[in-house]
Amino acid sequence: MSELFAPAPEPPTELGRLNLLSKTAGIKVSPLVLGGASIGKAWSEKESSFKLLDAYYEAGGNFIDTANNYQNEESEACIGEWMESRKVRDQLVIATKLRLQIL
Repeated sequence: MSELFAPAPEPPTELGRLNLLSKTAGIKVSPLVLGGASIGKAWSEKESSFKLLDAYYEAGGNFIDTANNYQNEESEACIGEWMESRKVRDQLVIATKLRLQIL
């Protein structure tokens, strides 16, 4: 059988068994999303956040949730910096939310 039609390799963990997010979007995501509330420098060092993101990605995870106000507004930037440093942006799905200050 040609390698072109070979079955996909088994994922390293169950986290890598991707599910269709939406019939209309056609995007496949991990069964467990990584929450970004603890990702950033407000509560710990950036290296700790990078280690968490590395472990999640290496286990097969590809779905990260964050928001503009997490970690004193640093979570999104930290995730972006990690993706850029690892060159993995095209392998991930990022969900984010916007919180506005009501006057």
